Amino acid sequence: MANWAVGDLASLIGTVVQGLLHTLIILGVINGLIDVALIWQCYHYAKWEQFKPLLTFLRIRKPIASTSESSTVAPGSLDPTLVATEPETPKKSRWSTILHIVYVLAVIGLSIMVWGVVVARVRKTATLRPGEDGTDPDFSPVGAAFGWVSMVIYTTSRYPQIYKNWKSKSCHNLSIWIFILLIIYNATNISSILIKSRAHNYVIVNLPWIVNSSFNIILDLIIMAQFMWYRKIRHAAPVAGPISEGQEERKEPV
Repeated sequence: MANWAVGDLASLIGTVVQGLLHTLIILGVINGLIDVALIWQCYHYAKWEQFKPLLTFLRIRKPIASTSESSTVAPGSLDPTLVATEPETPKKSRWSTILHIVYVLAVIGLSIMVWGVVVARVRKTATLRPGEDGTDPDFSPVGAAFGWVSMVIYTTSRYPQIYKNWKSKSCHNLSIWIFILLIIYNATNISSILIKSRAHNYVIVNLPWIVNSSFNIILDLIIMAQFMWYRKIRHAAPVAGPISEGQEERKEPV
């Protein structure tokens, strides 16, 4: 999280100094605000960890107290870790997938609508002379340095997650939809830069952000492949059932 915050700050400074697309500057501000909110959540929820022993004690005491009122409580219910949870049904999983797809399509559609309105407005009111439309920006070494720093921070922040997934053979606590949206985000970033102009000087100035988005797409695709692979392994793993008394009696000593 700290890496992302520093990367977003460096990217924002670089886009402002280089005078890049206004959309990149606005996205830098939004990403910075999101980083602040996420870091606050980490500290806010982490402070409740100090009350974890008390909460565990209360959860254990509650079922014990209820046994004095009713004798129908199952023996295993005294252990809070043995509380049965309703497994996710295929129907519920299918609806969740459909809702996520609708959400992604809605985000894409809304973005296209906003982009269309802005472009139409600019074309109607702008009276820029050649060279004033941002397609021939001046190269700033300071802005380029911040851009390359943000690129390194962004890309290296993915490697610990990829290693953790590989080490644990799972993508626990991760949502595949986050990486789908990140791929769309980075792909549209590259498109927005290259659609405006592909002049040599323009591409050189924007190169740190093009390389950054390209590398992030590759790394996010690797994480998505891990999702698919480890899910396949988990579903293919055999579930060992309990051995009955009759089966134990039929066992012959070696």
